[in-house]
Amino acid sequence: MFARTLFDADHDRWRDEVATFLSSDIAPHHDDWVVARKTPRAAWAKAGAAGLLARGLPPQFGGAGRDFRDSAIVIEELARQRIHGLLTCLQSDIVAPFVQRLGTEAQKQKLLPGMAQGEVLAALALTEPQGGSALSTMTTTAETRGDSLVLNGVKTHITNGSVADVVIVAAKSARGSIGDQPGLSLVLVETERPGVSQESIDKTGMAALDTGRITLNECVVPRSNLLGGEGMGFVYLMNFLGVERLVLAIYAQACAERILTELIRDCDARQTPEGSLLTHQSPRFSLAELYSECAVNRSFVDQCIPSVQEGRFDPKQACIAKLRTTATLKSLASLAVQLRGAGGISGESGARASQDLLDASVQSIWGGTSEILLDLIGRSMASGL
Repeated sequence: MFARTLFDADHDRWRDEVATFLSSDIAPHHDDWVVARKTPRAAWAKAGAAGLLARGLPPQFGGAGRDFRDSAIVIEELARQRIHGLLTCLQSDIVAPFVQRLGTEAQKQKLLPGMAQGEVLAALALTEPQGGSALSTMTTTAETRGDSLVLNGVKTHITNGSVADVVIVAAKSARGSIGDQPGLSLVLVETERPGVSQESIDKTGMAALDTGRITLNECVVPRSNLLGGEGMGFVYLMNFLGVERLVLAIYAQACAERILTELIRDCDARQTPEGSLLTHQSPRFSLAELYSECAVNRSFVDQCIPSVQEGRFDPKQACIAKLRTTATLKSLASLAVQLRGAGGISGESGARASQDLLDASVQSIWGGTSEILLDLIGRSMASGL
């Protein structure tokens, strides 16, 4: 839809490969997964075998050693084919980098190859029932007892939470407090351990994407399960969560472009006594405004993508990218219902448009709500950053 200079010929070939795999092996089954509210583990193994997972990992850990643009292509193609049940970016671009950059050699060898193959499913557990993802109100604890850590607490609305084999749990630590932020540690918790219970959370948006609640009750893990330094979790999260938000912005932008393309086509095909719906000024102006927003967002997101690979990524940029792309996506999804008239709320087109609106609402919530992002951007302005 918009001219881009970000990708080279190898990336274009990779995009064709990803699109073909998704359209042949994943998309035909996705509606069944939505009904079942579950994505089968076999789909993750297929994605791993096709090379879609953890592309950025070095070959010795099962990756392809490719740059972040390969991952961006996978994310975009998932969005364009309305595939949310196999959201590979959680595994590839959010959890795997934590282990790759913070893990010991033993932790890397144990987890990363399985994650790249889709045989080990992973999750990041931050959100809690009483305080959302606010780190300052976190109540889950990791208490040192001899050579072990004992974890207690509840994590909720965790992507892959009810199916993950290993979870990176953020928990309060006796060490490492920074200002008004408590000391936090990141702990690798294998979900087969005693004291860990997982349950799925039903939801209306992105129903095939597993979302779960994890309860830790006197869960004992060895201190060797610490990821990075004890009490350093807040610093790590501030560095890593920016990439998570950019990943979600990439997905939201691709969703918005898909909805916009389909809506323009359908408005052009919808006839009124005066001609196509696009001959009317009001819908044309509405579409033009959102087209312009999409164009600006596309330029900004594409500017952010190379900075991840170059190691100069600004977390504030990720907040801006996610805030703008998800807001535009929600506006487009709402307009897509309205401009289709009765077709926006009935039949196959209505089911698709209504679901797009629900799914868009998920995207302004996960990875930090729009309100949290506004607060983070505002605080950074006040501090002159």
